[in-house]
Amino acid sequence: MKISFIGYGNIAQAMAKGLANHLNYELRAAAPSLPIGVNTDNVSTHYDNLAILNDTDVIIIAVKPSKVAEVLAQIKPAIPPHCLLISLATAYTLSWLEKHSGANQAIIRAMPNTPIAIKKGATPLIANQFVSRDQKEFTTQLFQCLGMITWIKNENQMDIFTALSGSGPAYVFLFLEAMMYAAEELGLEADIAKAFAIQTMSGAVELASTSEHHVNELRKKVTSAGGTTSAAIKVFEEEKLMQIVSKSMNAAIMRAKELSVE
Repeated sequence: MKISFIGYGNIAQAMAKGLANHLNYELRAAAPSLPIGVNTDNVSTHYDNLAILNDTDVIIIAVKPSKVAEVLAQIKPAIPPHCLLISLATAYTLSWLEKHSGANQAIIRAMPNTPIAIKKGATPLIANQFVSRDQKEFTTQLFQCLGMITWIKNENQMDIFTALSGSGPAYVFLFLEAMMYAAEELGLEADIAKAFAIQTMSGAVELASTSEHHVNELRKKVTSAGGTTSAAIKVFEEEKLMQIVSKSMNAAIMRAKELSVE
């Protein structure tokens, strides 16, 4: 299966690294800064988008949003028949992509997040009516190599996933940053504060993912009445942490809608 990346930024590179050892995939990538050759991930590279489209089975659009229209205008005449187009551009809807592609073009929108670099991604997917069952099965296998996936039917839900999984890693990093900073302010050395904050976060997440209990119950198990954890949780509740997170995610959704290109 020949897979061609148009654009080779962080997400595309992370995908390529995750797929590099898959024997069934022949990977290609094009970007103005790339040389002609084969990189350390065994990806054939070129500076010309058109040079990597011959006989390709899948084209992954991974350029900056401002370049999507320009790229589609350039490659549209060169897209092979029956080729699948996968767009990673969050702002562009299926209807817009269809208008700027050839007739009956099979198109899938995907929104992987940055943890795909370590095969821990979370990717929502949606297909248009021209995507075949085989193409959908292929896309499922492709992104499952990089983490968890879900297929959605309502494209409006993409904005929710933008706020949840797309932006979500930044929320986690921010909370980690806050824990590390607070520990340093209280007297711990920076490296120790970082190590213990990360281990605490990753351990709690692993426990939540493997436990049969809801996260609400896990929290209660740690929070003894009148104890230290209870004192900390009380501050979070007084400062309305739940409402802050909800408000923040709603802000992300509203911004996603403002950026959406129909």
